[in-house]
Amino acid sequence: MTEKNSLRQRKKEKVNAKVPAKQTKGSKDSSLNKYAAVSLTLMICFGVAYKFLGDHDNLVARPYLPFIYPDCCTANEDQLTRLWGSYRPQVYFGMRTRLPESIIFGLMWMPMRNEFTGEFRHTAEQNELKSFMWTKHDGTNFGMQVLKDNGYDLETSFVKTNYALQDWTARIKVMSTGSRQTPKVVSLFWYVGVEHSQSNLRLSAIDNGYAVQGETPELGKFQFSYKTRAENPDVRYSSVLCGRNVPLHHLSDFVKQNLKPVTSRFGYTLVGLDGDIGACSESSNVFVLQLVVPINSAIEVVYENLNIRRSQTLEGSLYDEALSKHIQAFDEKFEKKFQLHNKGFTDKRADFAKAAFSNLIGGIGYFHGKSIVTSSKREKPVYYFPASLYTAVPSRSFFPRGFLWDEGFHQLVISKWDKTISFEVIGHWLNLMNADGWIPREQILGNEALMRVPQEFVVQNADFANPPTMFLPIESMLNSMEPDDILEHHSTLKKMYHRLSLWFSWYNTTQLGQEHTTYRWRGRNETTDHELNPKTLTSGLDDYPRASHPSKEEYHVDLRCWVALAARSLTTLGEVVGVPVDAFRATASMLSDNKMLSKLHWTGSYFADYGLHSDNVGLRTMRFGDSVTKRRVVKKLPKLQFVPVQGYINLFPFLLNILEHDSKELGIILNNLKNTSNLWSNFGLCSVGKSDSYYLKYNTEHDAPYWRGPIWININYLAIRSLYYYSNIPGPYRDISRTLYSELRSNVITNMYTEYMRTGYIWEQYNCDTGKGQSVHPFTGWSSLVTLIMGELY
Repeated sequence: MTEKNSLRQRKKEKVNAKVPAKQTKGSKDSSLNKYAAVSLTLMICFGVAYKFLGDHDNLVARPYLPFIYPDCCTANEDQLTRLWGSYRPQVYFGMRTRLPESIIFGLMWMPMRNEFTGEFRHTAEQNELKSFMWTKHDGTNFGMQVLKDNGYDLETSFVKTNYALQDWTARIKVMSTGSRQTPKVVSLFWYVGVEHSQSNLRLSAIDNGYAVQGETPELGKFQFSYKTRAENPDVRYSSVLCGRNVPLHHLSDFVKQNLKPVTSRFGYTLVGLDGDIGACSESSNVFVLQLVVPINSAIEVVYENLNIRRSQTLEGSLYDEALSKHIQAFDEKFEKKFQLHNKGFTDKRADFAKAAFSNLIGGIGYFHGKSIVTSSKREKPVYYFPASLYTAVPSRSFFPRGFLWDEGFHQLVISKWDKTISFEVIGHWLNLMNADGWIPREQILGNEALMRVPQEFVVQNADFANPPTMFLPIESMLNSMEPDDILEHHSTLKKMYHRLSLWFSWYNTTQLGQEHTTYRWRGRNETTDHELNPKTLTSGLDDYPRASHPSKEEYHVDLRCWVALAARSLTTLGEVVGVPVDAFRATASMLSDNKMLSKLHWTGSYFADYGLHSDNVGLRTMRFGDSVTKRRVVKKLPKLQFVPVQGYINLFPFLLNILEHDSKELGIILNNLKNTSNLWSNFGLCSVGKSDSYYLKYNTEHDAPYWRGPIWININYLAIRSLYYYSNIPGPYRDISRTLYSELRSNVITNMYTEYMRTGYIWEQYNCDTGKGQSVHPFTGWSSLVTLIMGELY
């Protein structure tokens, strides 16, 4: 038994979890055949059950009960502490609760120049600002971000009080950058909106400002109020706008449609609202307050729970004091968790890591609604069951919603900071499972989310999978949890185990290949001639080249490795919660058997997919009547073979630590890894080899290469993690793993930091030839894994 397994066993003994000793990787226990037989029998039984249940096509939209978190925000102190938060990642700054029908608060703004320039800011967009990033955010109590606009900056921050009060205060500071483009005044719009059917909002004037008061069944009585900071109370113009039955996802349009020329109290004309507090009725569901303030001003918005008396309000110097304490606590906790200064990183590089982490955890959102789903058993799409989701997002500007395979990587980072948050997020995702064990891969919940999604991606197909990356943070947390942690989360872990088991059985019945122990991603288009290589969106790697002609005969090495990881993780989880794990252990051993893996996927020099493939296809311009388009032409007939594409797919048995530490295949992969004509670059590992025929090739005349060359941080993290793993195991490849680990880690960190300093952003991908950030930004979903790479937390 390895030292890690021995430590894990001691932990289990302390929580009275009686489990058998875990087999070491690759052992030839005589009971393996028996366990494999049990596993295969269970797989067949699950398959029969799935087929039987699948005949009842309404199950596609029926939830799997009971939920892990049936009541998201009243169960315990931890959840109440996170009732309010910056859970609106789709806007530059906003607050809401983790309640389905929530009061929402937000900020809009625009500069006041000689004329209206259209510089109206609200929803987070890619190319409006020079930069916007949370610089410090702890996921619970406070956050700070800087929004760099055209000639001026906005700094937004918020601080919450204790969970009993549920109060919070937000501060918005407008700061000059000293450039010629700096406007003299900026118009700030803060708003309160509600779609709650039982809400009651009203607007009133108070000393030096306005207040919005209301009441809901969940929150009771509450009040939003604003006050200008004492050092600069000079508001040039103020006005209000009220609306009845205003859809909250159309707030930007609502405000812009009501802008008109108005006269300030100093006699000059500006663009603003022309409202009257007397015109606001108690039936209004939206209140917008406009404040035109000079540069270098600050205002505070205070939310108070009126159901509880308090002796003082969190504003002014009290806010300064509270914010300073949270900043200090954040910095101390960040260093304790990641130890970047101890590892020799400068303050600037540590600040870069803090921004990467903060923008991930500060991008956590709360969504509620119904997905639209279909399957091969349905003639028409149907609404999924109503669901709430507490989740991080890949990008606030471009992907401000939940993605299944992204979230596993997100929680690798967040779990190192706060396991409780990760358990809640993973629990919410598992709550989305239907009665078959399927989870929709893209979560488009609510009208705000729906507005940002192209129509062709709205409907989710219940036949299609996505990489089960949730097993990554689960395995990571289980390997690092102390006995007290296990006891604290034991009930949640057991609930998760049952759902994860059903999820695993869904993969093990619906995603099987035709050959024994093979797996195939569904969802590829077998008839298209518009694509150079039909996409495999379900794999998460989108346009990564697979077999050129999709067929039922193909099978995919990455999916086989993901299922192996799932079986391995379920074995560990089952041992921790004290349930029988023989079947999962046997399946994990079977799928980790290096000889069987090589027989199915090893070409002699790399691992590969297998399928109907032609290595001579291309896009050719053709004319059809008056239209000209590009269609695929096949210059050489396809045949069943290994797919000879050099890229990330070749590495998956290495990336997920399935290869034996002394296997010849591992040695070949490591020796080829630094080939600069293949995947290696000075900036990270490229997604497709530079000498491969698919390198940087368009998939259609309009679809730019996505996973065909650019550097992706999630896969580079897995590679760095695996090099660290193999460098700590005595054997023939320990030294080369250690050397590659040091170089690849340095390349990724240096390039990401350089691009952050140059552009102000962390990017979705990086150019394989130049290292420059490209595509979506800010992208602090899995690109925030750089924090773990810097802290060497794997």
